[in-house]
Amino acid sequence: KGHTSWVRSVAYFPDGQHIASASRDKTVIIWDVESGRQDGQPLPHDFAVKSIAISPDGRRIASGMDEGGMVIWDALTRKVVHEIGGVVDRLAYSPDGRWIATNSERVVRLWDADTGREPLECGGDVLCVAFSPDGSQIATGSEYGCFQVIEISTGESVVGPIQGHTYWVQSVVYSLDGRLIVTASDDGSIRVWDSKTGIQVGKPMLPGHRGWVNWISITTDGRRIATAGGYDGTVRVWDLGTRLQIGDSFHTDGWVYSVAFSPDDRYLISDS
Repeated sequence: KGHTSWVRSVAYFPDGQHIASASRDKTVIIWDVESGRQDGQPLPHDFAVKSIAISPDGRRIASGMDEGGMVIWDALTRKVVHEIGGVVDRLAYSPDGRWIATNSERVVRLWDADTGREPLECGGDVLCVAFSPDGSQIATGSEYGCFQVIEISTGESVVGPIQGHTYWVQSVVYSLDGRLIVTASDDGSIRVWDSKTGIQVGKPMLPGHRGWVNWISITTDGRRIATAGGYDGTVRVWDLGTRLQIGDSFHTDGWVYSVAFSPDDRYLISDS
């Protein structure tokens, strides 16, 4: 423990030795995984921090706030590199670290990670966003139960919007080979899609969370996913091939907003 209010987002650094956590207490804290101790002073923000992402090289931290936009930090010096206004719900780094995608006020925005400039705005009613492994496309989920795939070079939709869920899509991830997109929804289901055609692959997964599924993380081999169950306080791991839960659920002390696999897929972190 270290935060004084809800932890809303967690992320591993690429080295697997550190994690970062974002909280409503207006701070981001970096932690040493082996010792469990706080590494340095918290990164202060003007507003509650809702989301966090680490650059692929581990040199930058991007944090999104409920009201105060996005801050990009130098992970080594802990100094602010850029500040961007607006409201940021979710954010993601591109695989090459060049871009940061945000869903801000229900609109997808793409930012240059080095300059903080915004070259692309597209889509509406967006709740979550993820880059394809090659960085050429963005998958988004909406409050209407739809997902779509947007080509970054044109800003145009190349797949969808496709209606599958019956309620808000809260999380979307790509498999590492880019062939599949997995979505999770407030309707309590997880669905798997062909990323090129938008055709659903197999039956929906009904993970048994009491209510919405708030976050998905996928292993590097694409064989397993972990889900954060919102207010039911559980984290569950699933086999994507069999669509069955692996082992027992992990229980936390409160609501669970996000979950992430370590870079070597051996560990999970979750917030509460």
